[in-house]
Amino acid sequence: MPPSRAALPAVLLLVLPLVTAACGSEGSGSGTGAAKPRTATTLTHAVEQEPDCWDPHVSAQDVTSFLQRPVYDSLVYQTPDGSLEPWLATRWQVSPDGKEYTFTLREDVVFHDGSKLDAAAVKANFDHITDPKTNSQYAAGLLGPYKGIKVSGPYEVKIEFERPYVPFLQAASTTALGIAAPASLAAGSDKLCAAGDGSVGSGPFKSGPYVRGQERTYLKNPAYAWAPKSAGHAGPPRLDSLKVRFITEDATRIGALTSGQVDTASAIPANQLTLVKDNPKLEVLDKQVPGAVNTFYLNTKSPLFSDRRVRQAFQRAIDIDTIVKSVFQGLYPRAWSVLSPTTPASYDPTLEGTWPPDPALAAKLLDEAGWTGRDAEGYRTKDGKRLTVVAPIYGKPSTFSQAVQGDLKKSGIYLQLAASTDAIEVGSRLDEGRYDVVELSWARGDGDILSHFFFSDQTSKNSGHNFAQVADPEMDQWLTAAQTAQDPAERAANYAKAQRWAIDQAAVVPTYIDTQNVGFSTRVHDLRLGISAHPEFYAAWVEAP
Repeated sequence: MPPSRAALPAVLLLVLPLVTAACGSEGSGSGTGAAKPRTATTLTHAVEQEPDCWDPHVSAQDVTSFLQRPVYDSLVYQTPDGSLEPWLATRWQVSPDGKEYTFTLREDVVFHDGSKLDAAAVKANFDHITDPKTNSQYAAGLLGPYKGIKVSGPYEVKIEFERPYVPFLQAASTTALGIAAPASLAAGSDKLCAAGDGSVGSGPFKSGPYVRGQERTYLKNPAYAWAPKSAGHAGPPRLDSLKVRFITEDATRIGALTSGQVDTASAIPANQLTLVKDNPKLEVLDKQVPGAVNTFYLNTKSPLFSDRRVRQAFQRAIDIDTIVKSVFQGLYPRAWSVLSPTTPASYDPTLEGTWPPDPALAAKLLDEAGWTGRDAEGYRTKDGKRLTVVAPIYGKPSTFSQAVQGDLKKSGIYLQLAASTDAIEVGSRLDEGRYDVVELSWARGDGDILSHFFFSDQTSKNSGHNFAQVADPEMDQWLTAAQTAQDPAERAANYAKAQRWAIDQAAVVPTYIDTQNVGFSTRVHDLRLGISAHPEFYAAWVEAP
């Protein structure tokens, strides 16, 4: 698969299996008993998805960031509660004009290939991310108004921006901007994407054996001594190895957990949750994911949705409350904003309850827009054409999407779930604007995720994610102001304006708030969920049976 489409399945999240929130506690889990840490042990974790590309500098897939976190460290660490602290950088300074970040690096960090971290290594990574040949689908976008990077000392780099860019520190904490051993980058995007064993970082685990479609193993980095202070542990990881198994079938994955074949498992579906909770040998952690909730992004430039009335009709025709409760059995909260409430200092709660389902209003708007006819199946028509909303999907439609499709039919709207396993075909649809709606969610611990979806220059053709095709000067102004403002309250106020505009203009239809969960054996201790609600294994350990 060409790198230009390597990240495509990540954003078309209709392909992901149906998962729901667990009813356990948020944060960390310790298992039970009074056992002491054992270091000579392996933990096996089951996930529902395998990355299409293993290079976090290229891939936009959330699963890539999660599964490569053990390998790659970052300049900055974002704690589970959203605060930022030093990691590979011991400190940083921001210039008075907010355009330059100076990082002082640790001098004791060694990559898995034996080379040392220094300023030149950091520069090599930023050069790799911004090189057009890398074809970054997300990491380059995290750099916003990036100007360049300079080595100002053996262990000091200066990163410059065209204008003040406050979100950069949080961006620097992500796996997407993780620091790889410079020599490994020379392998090229194709190899870095295709082979997990080409990943060479400075993290607590090294890349181990990888069998595509089955499993990947990570091996303990015995030299690891530079964890951030809030990582929950210091020194080398307690585990000798971490094994990740790719089990896409829900029943099989949960069966592996309940039978003890794996120690932990992500994405427990609603119909399996009771089974896991009632098992005295298992526990569950859950956490709402920060960033962009599961949302329909309406193409405001498409022939159909260029009419705001039709967009509003689509938005108000869906009984989101009922569908979310039915499909997810009451375990996912309904969303009112494109942002999750757990996104630090960004969420606008005033949107809650402001746009409830209203089929009567939807009918009135469609009548006004000229969709007054009906065909033999009850769908609305105009000039002999059915009211068809085209939704590209990579893979198979989710249960939720199919439920929305059925609900929209009541209002005479045909949601065409255009599924394909050809990433090139789906990508071409997006680049050429041959779609009406795209459904996706995106984890990030900062409200600046809105910039990826609504800045006018972030279109799919530019490797961006502005699938709503928003090109509004006010939106650009608000997002720029939010990126520039040093005052968190001022940032939040501008992000609130962007959220309200997206709803008022019916550019989006937020649906539910993603809540990640992980089931784990009571023999597993010190497991916790990070800022993006994925399990962190660095401090974890397992009791010997």
